[in-house]
Amino acid sequence: MEKKLFLNRPNLLLLIVAIQFFLPFNSIVFAVDYTFPSSIIKLPDNENAILVEKKSQTLFLYTSGANDLSVQFQVPCSTGEAFGIKQKAGDKKTPEGIYFLKDEYEDKYLSPIYGEKAFPTDYPNFIDKRAGKNGSAIWIHGTNKELKPMDSNGCIALENFNIIKLSDYVTLNSTPVIMVDKIDKIDRATLIKQEKNIILMLTQWMKAIEKGSYHDYLSFYSSEYLPDISWWEQWLEIRKLADNLGSSLMVKRDRTGIYYHNHIFVVLFDYFLTFENNQTLVGQRKLFLENQNSSYKIMGDIFQKIKIPLITAAKILVEPAL
Repeated sequence: MEKKLFLNRPNLLLLIVAIQFFLPFNSIVFAVDYTFPSSIIKLPDNENAILVEKKSQTLFLYTSGANDLSVQFQVPCSTGEAFGIKQKAGDKKTPEGIYFLKDEYEDKYLSPIYGEKAFPTDYPNFIDKRAGKNGSAIWIHGTNKELKPMDSNGCIALENFNIIKLSDYVTLNSTPVIMVDKIDKIDRATLIKQEKNIILMLTQWMKAIEKGSYHDYLSFYSSEYLPDISWWEQWLEIRKLADNLGSSLMVKRDRTGIYYHNHIFVVLFDYFLTFENNQTLVGQRKLFLENQNSSYKIMGDIFQKIKIPLITAAKILVEPAL
C-alpha cells in the first residue's frame, strides 16, 4: 500500500522553505515601497509643491518637513479639454513639465471664468521654448461654474473654495507646479541617490565659479547649450582683487529645490555672494539639468528672479575693503 503524504502545518512550512531554497535567488521578488513621486526629489524646508495629475484630474499639494514628504491635501481639478501635451496656442491642451507661479490675481481683477483667484504660471519655460512650443496664459484658477473633468482651455481649474485654500500654500516664484499625465512613484533610496549626486555637481560647479577658469566653468554645461560668459573677465578681475585683500569671494546657495520630469531636472535655489563677513543675495537661480553618460550637464541657466547682478554685488562687497 502506498504511503500518503499528509500536508499538515509543519510539513507545509517545510515544503515552502524547500521550494525557496532551490529556486534561483533572482526569482524571489522582494517588495519595494514605491511611495514617493519621482517628480519631487528635494523640497526646501517648509516649502510646498503642487502636483497635477491629468489622468485622474486631481491636484495634490505636497509639503516638506522632518526630512519627509507628505500629501497636505488633494482636490479635484479640470485640465484642458483636448488630450495630450500642449504644443501651441489654442490647442486646448494642458502642458506637462515643471513650472512656477509668477503672480496672484484677486477676483476683482478677473473675469468670471477665472473664479475668485488665479495664479499665472511661467509656461512656456526654457525647455518648452527650446522644443518649439508656444502659447501662454496657463493659469491655476478658480471657476464660477460647475467643475467638470477636462473642461478648460488648457488651464488648471479648481472649485473656488479650493483655490482659496491652495493660496495659503503658495510662494510666488518658488512653489513648483508639476504637471504630468500620470504620477510615477519611486523608492526613497533612489531619491536620496539622485539628490546626493546633483548636490555634489552643484558644489563642484560653484567651486569652478569661485576658483576655476572659464574652461572649468563651461565643463559643467552641455555641448548643446552655451551660457552667457560675457561677465567672466570682470568677475576674474574682482576675484583676483579680493584674493589680494586676503579673503575670497564665495558663492553660496540656500533653499534648494530639485524637481524632475521627462529626463530633465530643474534646480531652483537662492544664490548668494559672500566676502569676509558680508553677504548679498544675487537672486533665485534656476538650472535645467540632464543626465548625460552618468554625468549631470546644465541644459539651461537662467535667473528666476534677480535682485542684483553678480558683478555689481561683487563690487559692493569688495570695494569698501580697498
